[in-house]
Amino acid sequence: MTVNLPGAPKVVISVWGRFHAFDLARELQQFNALSALITSYPRFVVERYGVDRARIWSRPVSEVICRLGHKAPALGRLTKSDLRAKQLFESSARRALRTVTGDVFVGWSGTSLSLLRDAKARGMLTILERCSTHIVEQTKLLLDEYARFGRAFSDTPSETIEQELAEYEEADYIAVPSNFVKESFLRQGFSADRILLIPYGTDISLFCPRPVAHQPFRIIQVGSVSIRKGFRYVVDAFREAAIPDSELWFVGGVSPEAKKYFEATPHPGITLHGHKPQSELVTYYNQSDVATLGSVEEGMAYVLAQAAACGLPLVCTENTGGREIVGNDVCGIVVPPRDPAALADGFRLLHADTGLRERLGMAARECVGSSFTWRNYAERALGHYRRLVAKGAN
Repeated sequence: MTVNLPGAPKVVISVWGRFHAFDLARELQQFNALSALITSYPRFVVERYGVDRARIWSRPVSEVICRLGHKAPALGRLTKSDLRAKQLFESSARRALRTVTGDVFVGWSGTSLSLLRDAKARGMLTILERCSTHIVEQTKLLLDEYARFGRAFSDTPSETIEQELAEYEEADYIAVPSNFVKESFLRQGFSADRILLIPYGTDISLFCPRPVAHQPFRIIQVGSVSIRKGFRYVVDAFREAAIPDSELWFVGGVSPEAKKYFEATPHPGITLHGHKPQSELVTYYNQSDVATLGSVEEGMAYVLAQAAACGLPLVCTENTGGREIVGNDVCGIVVPPRDPAALADGFRLLHADTGLRERLGMAARECVGSSFTWRNYAERALGHYRRLVAKGAN
C-alpha cells in the first residue's frame, strides 16, 4: 500500500551489492519517495524484495567479476577483483544516474565518490551510507585484532581507504546505524551535525518467535565465524561459563583462521552449522535460548535485531552496535569487547535466572516490533531527508 506524503522528496539510491538498500528502497517506494535504485544485483533478484521493476537500474557485470574472484581467491587477490568490480560499478552507475531525477542521492561508501559529485552538480542533497566505523578506526581495530592472533590483516586496500576518506569529505551528510559508529566519526573530527543516526531494522514477518522444544541450554552466534566477529572470545566465554548441558551454535561461513582453530582443538558442545540463507535463520534462532555476538567491530549487526525479533535476549559487545536495541539492559546485556569473562557472566546469569531470560526476551521482541522494523528504519531516514531538503530550500 502506497502512502502519499505531501512534500516527500524523491530519493535515488546507489549500492554495490545489497546491504539494507533493498529494504530501504522498498519502504521508500511505499511512501512514494523512491525515484530509482541503482545496484550491481540482477533486476529479478531485486524484485523479490518488493521493489518495482521500473525503478531498478541493474548493473550486474561488476557483481559477476567480484563473485568469480571469490571463487578463485588467490586469483582474485592477484587481480584485485573486488576493487576492480567496485570501480566498474561506480563508472556504470554514473551513466545510470544521468538518466534519473531526484532530490536526494543516497550512496553506499566505497563506490560513491564520483556519484556524490555528479549528484551535487545537479543540485541534489547527498548522503553517504557508512555501515561500519570510520574507515581509519575500522582498519586500526582490525589490524590490532588480527595481530593479537598472529595474523596479518590485509582486507582493506589502500585505494579503498583513500576513496572512503574522499567520500566522507564530499558528502553533505553521513548516515550511520549506531552511536558506536557515530562516535568513531566524532573522534576523527567530524561535526555531529553532519552525522545522521539511523538504526537499522529487520523483517518481523520472517523473524518472529516460533520456539522449538530443546533440552540443552543453547547459545547462538549468527554471522561469519571470524576474528572480526570475535569467535575466539565467544568460544572462551562458553568454556569459562561451563554451564552443564549447554551448547554453542555458530551459524555462518567459517573463515580459514577459524577452520584451522577448530580443526586443531576439539570443542565439545560447539557446533559449526556453516552459512545458511536468511530464510532459514529463524529456525536456528527458535531452537536457542540466548543470542550472542562477540565482535570487535560492527556498525549495527543485522543478526541482533533478527534474534531479538525472535524473542531472544542478547549478550553482545559494545562494538556490535547492539546498544541501540538493548538500551540500558532492557533486552539483554552489553559487555566490553575482547572480554570473555564478561560474556561468560552474561551466559551464566541468563542460564540461572529463567524468569529474567524470559522477561528480556519478551522485551526484545516488543522493542524490535515497535522500533526496529524496516518501516521504522525508512521513516527515520525519510524524516531526515525531508528535514534536510527543506533546510536547503530555505
